[in-house]
Amino acid sequence: MDVYKLRTEDTESKIIDKDRFEAETFRREPWFQLGGAGKLAQFAVCPACDNPIQLVGLYELPPNVKNPFGKHATKNIRGIAPFDGEARNDCPYFRPRQHKKSDRKAGFDGVPRKILKLLIEQFDRVVYILEKETQLVLSENALRGMLQRYKGERGYLYTGATLRNVPWIFAYMSDATRLFGQKVGGNAELVKAVDSQVPGAEISSNGRLESKKVAGSKGPYFDLKMSFIRHRVVKDNEASGLLESMEFVVSQPRIGELEHIHKEVIKFDPAWFESLIRMPADHPYRRMDRVEVAREELGDLLELPQA
Repeated sequence: MDVYKLRTEDTESKIIDKDRFEAETFRREPWFQLGGAGKLAQFAVCPACDNPIQLVGLYELPPNVKNPFGKHATKNIRGIAPFDGEARNDCPYFRPRQHKKSDRKAGFDGVPRKILKLLIEQFDRVVYILEKETQLVLSENALRGMLQRYKGERGYLYTGATLRNVPWIFAYMSDATRLFGQKVGGNAELVKAVDSQVPGAEISSNGRLESKKVAGSKGPYFDLKMSFIRHRVVKDNEASGLLESMEFVVSQPRIGELEHIHKEVIKFDPAWFESLIRMPADHPYRRMDRVEVAREELGDLLELPQA
């Protein structure tokens, strides 16, 4: 991996760099301590799974390696982090793979609980990212439905969920959301698709998706829903960075089959989410009403006893 954080409670990931690491740690314990064979080693925390990692090549690069990288430890590292085998095995930096949407972690405590807490406390930022990615504006009812389906899917236990991809995996695990009445006018390509492929729909002056007005009768029915599918993880080797993506799809039934009228690839940007998290809790652009909605829908899960 090419990123690290110093402590499990940190929310900022940083590119592995000798000068930065020394400036942050002053070469002090626990980040500098004896490793295998009695040699001085450098340790930090994996930003995705909260496991301890050893920084390799910070002072002497292995053969055929261009940059230092992080390697997951196989045991607790004193003062850094406890070892969590399940979290490590599901970490995309340790074993990148395509996860089945039905794959779930066995335990709730640890990373899944932390993911859920992060989703609730930062839900306004989660929604902000998704609205920017899709160019849609979602109503409270739509968001409640997404939260309820995420809860039903136990999305926080999905093996592909990490501390760095919370907004996108929330969307991925929210299944299909009806778009009738939602503000879609900001997505020009979607508006074009609606105009050309959904005869019963129109976009109102304020950008909402509505039924076409027909004098003397009820507007025609249509069934447009958005979904997030095909979560993909790409990582070339242990020293490389990580690329994650999914597809944003708007679909409708037609002649007994489902067809998509709009599709685009969304690339995950964990640094964006982390930068929003680090903004002050009382930032004037925060939407605490949305955070309250998340608390109402998911808060009871955090009351489950810890193992």
